[in-house]
Amino acid sequence: MAYYRPPSTILLASTSPRRRELVTRLKIPFESCSPSGVEELPYSNEDPAGYVDRMSTLKALSTAKSVGNNRLVIGSDTAVTIGGAILGKPSDVLEAESMLRLLRGKTHQVVTSVTLVSTDMNKVLTRNSTISVTMRNYSDLEINEYIATGDAMDKAGAYAIQHEGFDPVSRLYGCYTSVVGLPLCILSLQLAEMGFDLQQIPCGSGPDARNFVSSSYDARNLGESGKSL
Repeated sequence: MAYYRPPSTILLASTSPRRRELVTRLKIPFESCSPSGVEELPYSNEDPAGYVDRMSTLKALSTAKSVGNNRLVIGSDTAVTIGGAILGKPSDVLEAESMLRLLRGKTHQVVTSVTLVSTDMNKVLTRNSTISVTMRNYSDLEINEYIATGDAMDKAGAYAIQHEGFDPVSRLYGCYTSVVGLPLCILSLQLAEMGFDLQQIPCGSGPDARNFVSSSYDARNLGESGKSL
């Protein structure tokens, strides 16, 4: 059974239910809180990996500075990119509709970064993954119906891969949980480097990589999330 070395406790700097549920699958006690870092726009000519690395590090470092000792803070950030453009969360319904039309029937990349910071600032780990995702040719009506659910408004690229009603993705190459918002393969490796004893989560590969991810880590089979602060 996975355990962590005291006195460290894990603090997830995110209020995202998706990320809380994913961390729960690691079976290590943790808490969650709103990240202290403010969302920022990409710098001019900043590449997607550099942007999400900067944002996940900002969230983790700023949160670590505001909490007590003996904490290990997890920060994460996700961006959707296509044709050189970085798509964040839509600012309104019209932008969400525009993003979904832009992505329809095309292959794009989802870049997710994970940063771990100890509250004494002795160690900072940041890694990212880039996943190729192909969208299905959904209709304008499906776009409108999905946006009406409200689910698109807090998602990078205006969609959630795990949304069963919309189910926008036709195939992907890489880690399914990375597209959900937190690559467990990266996080489990980082936690091991920080001294936590837990099983390494393999990264899916090949077409429709969700089939390569254990059902216990599938976003559609997640259980209770961690405790919120």
